[in-house]
Amino acid sequence: MLFLYRPRETWMPFARPLSGPQQAAYNRKLQQQFESTRRVPRPAVADRPQPALPTDTVGALRELGTMHASGMLTEAEFAQAKAKVLAS
Repeated sequence: MLFLYRPRETWMPFARPLSGPQQAAYNRKLQQQFESTRRVPRPAVADRPQPALPTDTVGALRELGTMHASGMLTEAEFAQAKAKVLAS
């Protein structure tokens, strides 16, 4: 009987997996390349969305009053929003 042994491959036909830090660096590089192609800036994340206020002062104060009465705004938030409306 004749046995033909196949020689060991000294190369791998695919890339070896990266270690943890190498993979993280590679992911950061790809993310930076992706971010550089963005045409629109990333939206700002607010902790709490502010209500859209009307352009007229009286309507804005009336809306703030109803929001405060319903409990959507605390006393401090109401005072801050009222001062902001009156300043503009």
